[in-house]
Amino acid sequence: MTVVMFVLMSMLVIVLVLMLMPMSAGVVMRVYMPVAMSVLMAVRVTVTVTVPMSMSAGVLMSMCVAVLMLYIVLGSTSTLAMRVRTGFGHNSMTGGFLRWRNYVDKLMRFNHMTMTLGAERFRVADSGAQTLRSGRRETPYEQRFASQSEHATATIQYAFDCTSNFPQPFLSELPRFDSSFDPSLRHLPCVLFLHGNDPGGFDVARWMAGGISHVHQLRNPLTPGQFESFTEYGAKERVNLGADTIGHDTKAPLYARLEREDANNGRVSGESQTRFRAPMPPLSLLSLSRPGYLESSSSPAPTFLAHATAVAQLVENLRVPSIHIVAHKVAAPIALEMAGMAGFRKRIRSISLIDPQLTAPARSQRLAERLSMLGPEWARTRAAYNALARAASDDYFRQVVSEMCGPESLLELQDDPGMVQLYERIGVFFTHWNSRKPGVLADILMWDKLDRRNWGLVKAPILCVTGTTQPYSRESNELGKADQAREEAARAALVSTRTKPEFVRMYGSGKVLFPLSRASKLCLDFIYRHQA
Repeated sequence: MTVVMFVLMSMLVIVLVLMLMPMSAGVVMRVYMPVAMSVLMAVRVTVTVTVPMSMSAGVLMSMCVAVLMLYIVLGSTSTLAMRVRTGFGHNSMTGGFLRWRNYVDKLMRFNHMTMTLGAERFRVADSGAQTLRSGRRETPYEQRFASQSEHATATIQYAFDCTSNFPQPFLSELPRFDSSFDPSLRHLPCVLFLHGNDPGGFDVARWMAGGISHVHQLRNPLTPGQFESFTEYGAKERVNLGADTIGHDTKAPLYARLEREDANNGRVSGESQTRFRAPMPPLSLLSLSRPGYLESSSSPAPTFLAHATAVAQLVENLRVPSIHIVAHKVAAPIALEMAGMAGFRKRIRSISLIDPQLTAPARSQRLAERLSMLGPEWARTRAAYNALARAASDDYFRQVVSEMCGPESLLELQDDPGMVQLYERIGVFFTHWNSRKPGVLADILMWDKLDRRNWGLVKAPILCVTGTTQPYSRESNELGKADQAREEAARAALVSTRTKPEFVRMYGSGKVLFPLSRASKLCLDFIYRHQA
């Protein structure tokens, strides 16, 4: 019976690990169950040969092995069904897991540049911090951070592009032979993208930039872009671009339908009239990996001020005169820290926060996030391959995208071919876990050092977009308790700023990401309203 208890405890440990791992059931059946079955089969054979067992113990172990074998059979059957349904070679991502992983490695290697920041301390940030700390002594933690940052160098992974020639798809498998950016981009209005932590990395920020670029091109149909706007919208549709209204025509092109708004915070409506706006000037897009993610080195101290200092120094070295910030989730406090830095806050024209996390999560939630980091990289990569390495027409792919980005994203996939290219590569966000893990850990530790005193110096306009998974309804738009609590927490955290934030609800959002076209439209409108 001792051996039986050992086997049962082993199975319990395996089940607990599977519960803590954020992966689909198909990955559990096809990856972990074979490993568990092999272990139990070895134990079963070893125990049968070496230890005499009672009839009940042997039957119990045999039943355990039989259940695991049933899981494997079901997993193999679902894998075969998926292959038959989607095809064995419909694109470059379904030719096998190893081939797809090599393909992802190319995407992560050929779409960015790196900059090594100097060892000198960023005096612009120091002056702001010194103003806040006037009249009190620095803590030992702050003194240690100051001594470390004085002699530390940092490497930031970034990309600097323009909306007029933004690459499509947003991650290219072709190498960049020019290691420098176009200096003329400094003279354009610049948008800085700060990604969250789940997922997080340069590729997520570039995905956000791709959404802004695509919506910008749709609103400027006379400018040919990578989606071939001339061919897509045709000459007949471009004849009446100078008209004031398009009326109730349901066949109007997408760039026209983006301008239909009603009382639901800019929600698209088929009944309201449409006004054509003047063409927008191009934007420069700066996307980066925050410290600790991918090829960006970790910060010497896990604080929001340290991360804001590193990003501000990158903007300073690029000689960008002014920026608009678009931040997602945990990056919202970093954006507010940058907007409160003395000598740097005058450069910030606007701040757009998407699902901002402005209050420290509960300790139980942070413990759960740290436990979720225990999974191996190959298992997470395999989970991303099984769920997202498919064509946008696949039903399971649409189901996963709907859960991650919200049901509104399915409408974007049906309505806009450009969004298909952006959504089809979100599986890349869940690869290279080992190089993202230091940044995720730093984001968890930063909440212990949250300091909002710098936020009282923020004067830039703020847009706070709160996403909810529930669909929009004209009858009742009351949020659930969790969404209502998040919105109230964001309102309370932004009270100390010197500006009057704008709050917008985004219905049909996801649990992990957000509807890209919908959020990009809201941010782009806010950016151009505060361009001067």
